[in-house]
Amino acid sequence: MEINLNELRDWSDDARRMLDREREKMVERVELADRLARAMEAVDEILDENESLKAELETLRAQLQSEKEQRTKAEMQLGEMSKLSAGVAKKASQEEVLKALRVFVNKSKRKKVDKRIAVKEMVLELANANGVLLPEDLSAAIDSLDDEQLEARVVNVQGNYNDIHDNGSVNKI
Repeated sequence: MEINLNELRDWSDDARRMLDREREKMVERVELADRLARAMEAVDEILDENESLKAELETLRAQLQSEKEQRTKAEMQLGEMSKLSAGVAKKASQEEVLKALRVFVNKSKRKKVDKRIAVKEMVLELANANGVLLPEDLSAAIDSLDDEQLEARVVNVQGNYNDIHDNGSVNKI
């Protein structure tokens, strides 16, 4: 029986060692699976960021295309304006050109700031392209086109009122 007990003890020790090795292998597999899961999470984050960047890129491409179209349109308008100004200069004397510019500048004073800035650039370009020397008053008017101007206020008064006196009040009749 002693042999059987010794054999049984050896067999039990061998089985225990084998189970320990299997447990270690399983622990290593679990650790590997955890590392792979973390790697997959990182890949998912990268893919999400990639999608976001693709959407942003498409938006930027659309903006670029729009700006290219605006630039092409502006260049075309500038070219047409240059042709027009050259044609006007050939057909009209300097006095007529100055008169037309003066009328245009005076009417443009009532426009919004962004339009006045565009008018200022166009008038200066027209004058430069045609070699027109601007008089001082017209030059000053053109220079002040892009200045901020307060909106004119319209006041309507109904009824009969006396003039305002030095005391600052209005007397009603």
